[in-house]
Amino acid sequence: MEIKTDTEKLGISVDEARKILGIGRNLMLELVKLEGFPAVRFKRKIIINKELMIKWFAENFGKYDGYQYKWLC
Repeated sequence: MEIKTDTEKLGISVDEARKILGIGRNLMLELVKLEGFPAVRFKRKIIINKELMIKWFAENFGKYDGYQYKWLC
């Protein structure tokens, strides 16, 4: 496991995560509720592990709430 430097955060906010994924805030808030999504809630604050979010996205690409979406090329 790689240790982060002082300048690199261990977790990101919902707004930072949604910008990385290119989605809206409401959809991001739905994603953090999904089982297996790498997010932790501290009272009203949600922290997302950026590295695990990217891995989760790659592993779950095309799936959301039981629907299968095809990537448009």
